[in-house]
Amino acid sequence: MPTVLQHLLRAIGHLPVPGAHRAVWSLQGRLYDPRTAEFEVSFHGMRYRGRLDDLVDWNIFFFGGYSVKELDFLAEAARVIAQTAKEVAYFDVGANVGQHALFMSRLVTSVVAFEPARSARERFASNMALNGLENIRLYPFALGDCDESGILGSGFAGNSGSRSLTWTLDQQNTESVEIRRGDDLCRADRLPPMDILKLDVEGFERRVLSGLRERLLNDRPIVLMELVGDSEKSGFRDAAELHEALYSEHELFTLSSERDAMLAPFDWQAEEVICLPKERVEAFARRISP
Repeated sequence: MPTVLQHLLRAIGHLPVPGAHRAVWSLQGRLYDPRTAEFEVSFHGMRYRGRLDDLVDWNIFFFGGYSVKELDFLAEAARVIAQTAKEVAYFDVGANVGQHALFMSRLVTSVVAFEPARSARERFASNMALNGLENIRLYPFALGDCDESGILGSGFAGNSGSRSLTWTLDQQNTESVEIRRGDDLCRADRLPPMDILKLDVEGFERRVLSGLRERLLNDRPIVLMELVGDSEKSGFRDAAELHEALYSEHELFTLSSERDAMLAPFDWQAEEVICLPKERVEAFARRISP
């Protein structure tokens, strides 16, 4: 269990005080002790079991969540779609330990999640069971543009979300995983229409979108994805290739701010990109920066 000092810093991390997060971050290296790694806390009306030696869980414990601006945007997307639809389906490709999917399970009708890494998937499934969640379908493989096997890399130590099908740091810490073509799976399993798609697959994004081409064209989902890399980002050589991989009549934005998600003009160098179908842009007007 976390120490008294760690709980005190957690209380500080939850305060809306300038510099609070910086102070907690500065002390993180001195606070970790394997004997205090496991914890259980409240998380948006649920219970969450995690470990302080993992980046996502560390943020959940000390700050209440990881990538909170992404969570804020996804919540807004669910609200917008629910205004005109009886059911809302959220797809999470690269779900990792499940933070985003667990958060969204309260706000949508159904969650379809994909996570090929065994350890991360088991932790995700454990929190599903802890909360008795029945509206999440968790698949044990990655998505791509064809059915094949792949090698999931080691990623960075302490960051389960950094594992990639395109690179590894440690050749001894890889994992053979199954990859499925998205459109074929959606058709075979009769998955619901895709309203919201969150895509975080560490450089494999282009191949995932290629395999979901039919779904993208038919469902026109709101998309939140990461762009990782320097010159080539997530498999795309430039913004034109990214536009081409999506559906017609859309607008791209960059997710800005620290907590409350705002949509700024698209920046190829930004880490997060939002794709809105033209028919949804007006509904996000209050979130769009000039």
